[in-house]
Amino acid sequence: MANFRFGSNDYTVNIRAQQHVNFFPGWDAHRLALTFEVTAHGGFTVDAPFLVSGALWTHETPGPASWIGVLHTPRPVGLKSFATNLTLETSVTDQQLRGLEKARAGNDLALRAELSLTALAETQHWPVADDQEVIRVPHATWSNALTQLDAGAFVDVLVPVTTVEAWATGARRIREAKSAIRDGRYEHAVALARAALDPVREASNTRRVHDRAVEKKAGERDQEERWAMLTQSAYALFSGAPHDDSGITENFTWTRADAIAAVATAASLLARLEQLP
Repeated sequence: MANFRFGSNDYTVNIRAQQHVNFFPGWDAHRLALTFEVTAHGGFTVDAPFLVSGALWTHETPGPASWIGVLHTPRPVGLKSFATNLTLETSVTDQQLRGLEKARAGNDLALRAELSLTALAETQHWPVADDQEVIRVPHATWSNALTQLDAGAFVDVLVPVTTVEAWATGARRIREAKSAIRDGRYEHAVALARAALDPVREASNTRRVHDRAVEKKAGERDQEERWAMLTQSAYALFSGAPHDDSGITENFTWTRADAIAAVATAASLLARLEQLP
């Protein structure tokens, strides 16, 4: 929480960042709106108008460029003893968004707002105070906001809580695989995705159905057989991560995009078990 002190000990203004973000699309540049809560304490004048301005930077994000843009609000904020909402906006280009996505690599996004409060009426004190506030936006919140721009799509697969031990083990492996992706251990994430497919293959008799399906032309396979083909093909592909067969899988390489595709596929097939008869 940012703390702005006016006078020696007369009154303070606290600004706390919220996790909500909103985009308004434009041509190659978009308006990003951030939400804050403002609360005043001490001997302030109720509804005294303040102008809030500043700059937005990335925080703890690797990369050569960390400055995003100038923050501003279209109107002054009036001081209250209770929390009121403040919206600050900046412009973000498509190129900046691509850079942010690459730098955060699927993690939560941390931004830093360096703010200045300027009193427009409280002239008995020095009218300006500065502080900064870190804004931590969860991965899902930021990804969903990006869909407002048609700049990307976000799909979150929830694997239900279950009492079936094998399915619960598969869900745990999905969670471990997501952590491995965040840590940059992409091959390990793919290996965990393969392991998460074990209960899917067992519950759906995938190998038996697959062996029956391969004897048919692709267009003649029924729906169950086509699901089996997908599951078994995914399992065979992901098996290249834990195995180093000479001349074959020992040469496999796995990128972050590969790992995400593997984990999303395994999670979706695992979640689908809940709806099977």
